[in-house]
Amino acid sequence: MTLTLTAAAPSFPVEVWLQILRWATLHPSTHALYTSEYSPFKAVDVNIGTPETLCTKLALVLVCKDWRRWTLPLLYEDIQVSSSQTLNRLLQSGEALGDNLDATSRRPADFVRRAHLPYSSTATSTPHSPRSLATLALCSSLDVLVRTADAFSPCAYEFSIECPPLPSLKRIDWWHHNEAARTGGINSLMHVLGAAPNVEYLSVGGELWPTYLHTAPIELPHLTTLRFRRVNALFVVTLCRWTIPSLRHVIFDNVADVELFWAFWTTFGSQVRTVELGISLKFYIQDFLEYVFAGCTQLEELNYYVHFTHAPRTDRPQNTLKTVGLHAHPNSFFCVGSAEYWEHVGRHFEAFASAAFPAVKRVLLYGDWAAAMETQEFDRIAQPLRDKGCMITVA
Repeated sequence: MTLTLTAAAPSFPVEVWLQILRWATLHPSTHALYTSEYSPFKAVDVNIGTPETLCTKLALVLVCKDWRRWTLPLLYEDIQVSSSQTLNRLLQSGEALGDNLDATSRRPADFVRRAHLPYSSTATSTPHSPRSLATLALCSSLDVLVRTADAFSPCAYEFSIECPPLPSLKRIDWWHHNEAARTGGINSLMHVLGAAPNVEYLSVGGELWPTYLHTAPIELPHLTTLRFRRVNALFVVTLCRWTIPSLRHVIFDNVADVELFWAFWTTFGSQVRTVELGISLKFYIQDFLEYVFAGCTQLEELNYYVHFTHAPRTDRPQNTLKTVGLHAHPNSFFCVGSAEYWEHVGRHFEAFASAAFPAVKRVLLYGDWAAAMETQEFDRIAQPLRDKGCMITVA
């Protein structure tokens, strides 16, 4: 049904309109891109683009004065920072939209919650500070900073660069750029972390060069969630020198070699309470769960994609593991209802029903399990868990 808005449309309270406009501009991955709190299976691609959502926002601000006022915070909440003077001026005054904000009004920069800062915008071919830094400094309420991998851009990184204070920052999605990192400041993860003392969520990726092994240790008192996208051993070794007393949740998108994380388990394994594995057959081929069980002595929650992960097996009883999340994201190897499918899923259910996992009380099913759960075969493989007193529920 199409709703046509006219002058005779019912007058809703402002709060209702704000909620309607929020829904209209809400991309399915929006919440996952902004949050600094861990939630199972919300580790989406941080480079995701939302051009359709942006077009919707641009249209809404042109409807009327009221809608312009209500949707400006939504329009500016997520920006891509550049060295453009126009962007800098727009964030300060909003003049490109004809808003003519006075000194008592909030600037568009105050609405920015997430900033995508390409490395090309912080190149240093001259000793002058890039305009992008001044633009970033305007964003006083910035929650999320994203640095993406554009290693092949023809940019020069020759002179040192600064990093503005980032006290409001709660989340950093960082891809390491070795050439850019030489200039320090906003191009160096270590320097940015030093300027963002309140960060709670950090995702890292890239291959660190040996020249960065001797950087000063970092202290992150509030960091609770750490996400590994794709890193090399040197990155892991460097990270193990950090102080992260609040770390509880760790997400692995991918692993090149399971053994490169031994140093991480040795340093932080006793702190970790939640582990999540991403969509990668590396976790099936290399049986990464075996290393998780060996390294996380206080593990309470485990989440993974069942069709991309080797069935659990361990010689060490996991006395602290209480909750298991299984996502049904499909792959071409296991078709729902096939003998291979039931054999594979059955091994996972059987493992958690065994004596090796005495404390498991909940198995949460994520994704689309509907077709499987309607069959007698599902009841058969689930019964040992239920006999154990374990609840199996759809998340």
